[in-house]
Amino acid sequence: MDLGSTVEAFFQDEVERAFRDEGLSPGVRVEHYVVQLLAGYAVQQIESTPLALRMLTAAGAPLRERRRHLRRIGDTSLYVSGFWSDSLEGRLVDVDYYIEMGGTAYGELARVDGMAGDPLGDVFGELAGNFVRFVGALALISRRVATPTSDRDILRLYRQWQRTKSVNAAARLAALGVVPPKGDGRLQ
Repeated sequence: MDLGSTVEAFFQDEVERAFRDEGLSPGVRVEHYVVQLLAGYAVQQIESTPLALRMLTAAGAPLRERRRHLRRIGDTSLYVSGFWSDSLEGRLVDVDYYIEMGGTAYGELARVDGMAGDPLGDVFGELAGNFVRFVGALALISRRVATPTSDRDILRLYRQWQRTKSVNAAARLAALGVVPPKGDGRLQ
């Protein structure tokens, strides 16, 4: 079995569904880019260097290296803010930081690549212009594929439901035997 194509096929289906559910209709190249991004992060670790330091390094780098740094910053920001936003709660650096850094990195890539006639310039432009909506689509995928494995995970899902009143979170809680409260606020 070719694990790479299996992971890509899985994410292809999830990305199409999430984009549809979020009302996004990006071009085929953007959809393909996001699928490849998710498949890539399924098999690699997230770089630990802070985004601000990476952005500083990018600013002083030659053009080719700068583009590579900006792309990694945008990709990391999109992945972390979309797929792992719950893990950022209560931290010094929150999801808004990742959204700002990612949108900025993709925006700069769109500008530079657009001037150079690179076809990815349009992809980065769309990602920059709708970054928050793409984050929402990745968060939707994350919620759909993550199965709570501990009481702490279930409590996190319940708190998410409390904040958002998400139908998806309520359905996942119900599947775990936790019925969100009605009226008096007590669990059933």
